[in-house]
Amino acid sequence: MMHGSNDIALPVRASVIVTELTGGERAVALYASDMPAGRRRVTSEQVRAWIVQGLERLGQDEVRRRAAFRYGHRLLEMSGLVTAQVQARHEQRFPQLKRLVRAEQEAANSVFGDRMSEETLRRNSVAEVDGECPCRGTRSIPLWMDEDAFVSRACPVHGRATVRQQRPGVAL
Repeated sequence: MMHGSNDIALPVRASVIVTELTGGERAVALYASDMPAGRRRVTSEQVRAWIVQGLERLGQDEVRRRAAFRYGHRLLEMSGLVTAQVQARHEQRFPQLKRLVRAEQEAANSVFGDRMSEETLRRNSVAEVDGECPCRGTRSIPLWMDEDAFVSRACPVHGRATVRQQRPGVAL
């Protein structure tokens, strides 16, 4: 237990650190922390402490990297485009699905309560693919082609990045 003037220092520090993390980064940090996987009621202070713990375990760069891969996986998953390689890497990174769901729920609650800093909002929703993307770097995925037409769709990961570069400040 902390005494004296340090009583406020840790909670304030944790709040500041948490506002500098996106929701995805908070979820990754929570997954890496000692947060129990089962459902129970916890305080915002406890969630912040677990986020800081997970961040300290993995380091900021690794938390950001894993969050980008997690979001890329989610975008591919929502479009039915997850490759076996991307799925295998995702499962290696997050082998406990229930724990990941709980971490994402607590992270969402954390974003609602603690918000994100302006700089963090600009960085929010960064997505990457860990492995070969279905677009193979072309930013589009062919749907069908015949002698008269070529129909494709924008890659849910790389197509978004292109739009974000053309419209800075717009979160997609």
